[in-house]
This record gives sequence, C-alpha cells and structure tokens, in this order.
Amino acid sequence: MTYSISTGREGWNTPVGSFGIVRKDKDPAWYPPASVRQEHLKDGRPALPEVVPPGPDNPLGAYAMRLSIPGYLIHGTNKPWGLGMEVSHGCIRMQPEDIEELFPRVDLTTPVTIVKQPFKTGWRGDDLYLEVHAKEEEKGKPVSEVIPPSLANAQGVNVDWDEVRRAVDENTGLPHLVGGRQKPASWVYLDMIF
Repeated sequence: MTYSISTGREGWNTPVGSFGIVRKDKDPAWYPPASVRQEHLKDGRPALPEVVPPGPDNPLGAYAMRLSIPGYLIHGTNKPWGLGMEVSHGCIRMQPEDIEELFPRVDLTTPVTIVKQPFKTGWRGDDLYLEVHAKEEEKGKPVSEVIPPSLANAQGVNVDWDEVRRAVDENTGLPHLVGGRQKPASWVYLDMIF
C-alpha cells in the first residue's frame, strides 16, 4: 500500500531511522508541546490550550500511532490540504481515510523505518516501479542515476528510461511502472505426425 503523507518542515525535520509503534489511539487528545505553543504565540496566532480534545479541531485527526522516538506520531489530520508537503512539526500526517485503513492493520511493536530517499525503486512481481519524492534541486540528477546501476545493469532487467523521465518530471510520490524482468521465452514443441 502507498499513501500520501506530510513530514516535518525545516527546523522540525521528521527523524530518519528505525523505530516501532508503541501506542495506538482512536480519537486521541493532543497535548501540544511547549515549543509548539510558544511558536504559535511568537507568530501572533491564538494561544493553544494544554490539551486539544478529540474532535474536528484536533490536528491529530481520529487516529494516532505513537512511535518509539518520543514526541513523534503517525496520525491523521484535520487539514488534509497540506498533505504531500513538509508542513508538520516532525510527525507523519496521513489522509483521514488512509490512516483509518492502515490503523487496524498495524500491531503494537510493528517496525517502522523512516527513510529520506527522493528516488525509490521496488518490485511487484516482475514489474519494476519507481517512486519520486524529489525537491527541485534533486530533480536535476541525471536520469541514468535515478535507478541504481546494480539494478539497471542487472541481467534480465529492462528499464524504460522514457518512463523513468516521466516519473521524475511528474514527481507525484506514487509508484510508476518503469520496467521489469524479462520473462523467459516460451517454447512450443509440436509433434507432427504425417
């Protein structure tokens, strides 16, 4: 499954590494950290309460999964228009319907690996996919370097470089079919009797 998410903005970067799910909450309350409350005041925005109860004003949405790194969660949002951008205070935000689908599938202690990779490749069966999550300066990378050479030059792997270019240009963050494994030729033996 692939979902659109938002991550931390500059100065509030989402941590990269290996973590786990340590707590799950449906209809969570939000306890804004002092640093976030101070930021609101400094920016001239209304003061945040010490606790935001569940409901439409809660920025965590209806579901939250706490990571093993203190202060970071994977959660829904009450502002889905910010998804796909670096806008959070470090948490991973998801569409309300996406977190609702994912939440029951994730158990406590589920490992979570957070990576920062503008270009990710993966297989589904014999099909090769590319996800592009690139900032403008990363999109200038030569297309021949987007697919790892060990994969692009592997025997039996075909890469459609036009599709790689298209995936980079579109930069949607969604899996894009860019090649695959060659299938062995099928031989047909005919026994003919005359």
